[in-house]
Amino acid sequence: MAGRPGIATHLLTPAQLRIAEKVAMGMSSAQVAAELALSKATVDVQMSDSNAKTGVTTRTALVHACYVTGQLARPELITPAPAADEVEREILWGLALGAELAETGRRCHYSADAVGKRLRALRKQWNASNDPHLVTLGWQYGVLDDSRGSAGFAARSPIRR
Repeated sequence: MAGRPGIATHLLTPAQLRIAEKVAMGMSSAQVAAELALSKATVDVQMSDSNAKTGVTTRTALVHACYVTGQLARPELITPAPAADEVEREILWGLALGAELAETGRRCHYSADAVGKRLRALRKQWNASNDPHLVTLGWQYGVLDDSRGSAGFAARSPIRR
C-alpha cells in the first residue's frame, strides 16, 4: 500500500482510533465525549490532529482513510445492499475523499444544491445519522472500498451521463 497516492502513512494513537471508531458509528463530538468521558474540546482537538496525520480535512474522509489503511476494522458486508445509482455512488466517493459538494457536482454534472438534495435523500434512505456514518454504510454495502485510496478526488475523471 505504501506506493499508492492518497493513503495515510501516519498511524493514529489508540485514543484517536477510539474516537474515530465512535465517529464512524455516527456519533457527534458531544456524544463521543460523553461515551468516552472526555470533553468535547478534547474530542475536537483529537479529530483535528487525526485529520492532520492522515492528510484529510473532514471527519468523513478520516473515517474512510482509517478503513483504507486498516487502522479501523472494516465493517462486515451487508447483503443485499440497498440500491445506489451511479450518481449516488459518486456522491459517496466524494464524501469519502473529502470533496466539497460543488466539486462532486461538477463530476456528476449536477449543481451543488442538487448534490446536497441527493445526499440528504441517501442519508434518509440508508438511515444514516450523519456523513461519517454514511461512509461506514457505504463500506458495509460494498459501494466504497480501498480502490481509490483516501484522497485526491479532483484528480479522478468525472462520470459521464
